Amino acid sequence: MKGKKLDSKFHSDFIEKCIKDGIFASTDIASSAQKEIDIIDRKIIEVEKLKVRRGKLLDVVMEFGPKTKRNDDEIKILEFAKIKNPQICKFICDLIKNKSCNISNFNSRKYSQYDINFCIKQLLEHRIISKIDNLFSRGEQYETYLKLFFKANV
Repeated sequence: MKGKKLDSKFHSDFIEKCIKDGIFASTDIASSAQKEIDIIDRKIIEVEKLKVRRGKLLDVVMEFGPKTKRNDDEIKILEFAKIKNPQICKFICDLIKNKSCNISNFNSRKYSQYDINFCIKQLLEHRIISKIDNLFSRGEQYETYLKLFFKANV
C-alpha cells in the first residue's frame, strides 16, 4: 500500500468491531475483512447487472410506454408550423367553427381563391378539417391546431 494514505479512523473502528465480535488474531481480522470484501464484490456485480437491465428496461419504456403530452404537443406544433399562410388557415377554421361550409363560403376579398384552396388542402392533409361530399367541417385535429398554434379556446 505504498503511496496510499491509510484511513486510521476506519482501521481502528474495524479492529474494534472485530474485537467486539470475538476476533483477536491479526490473520482472523484480515480474514474477516476479506469476507466482507467478497460480499461487497458480489453486491457490486449484482448492481452492475441490475444497471444493465435497468437501461434495457428504460429502452422498453421509451419504445412502448405512454408518450408524454408535452412531447406529443411539441411534435404537433412542429407539424403545424409547416402549414403555410396561417392567417388564411385561421380564417377557414373560424368559418367552420360552428357549422359545416361548402367551398363557396370561403370566398374572401382579402385572400385569393388560389390561396384559400391551397390552405384547404393543407388543413385536410393535417386532418384539421374534414370533407364529406361538398361540406367542410372540423377534423380530428381541429381543436389541437387552434389550441397549440393559435392559443385559442375552442
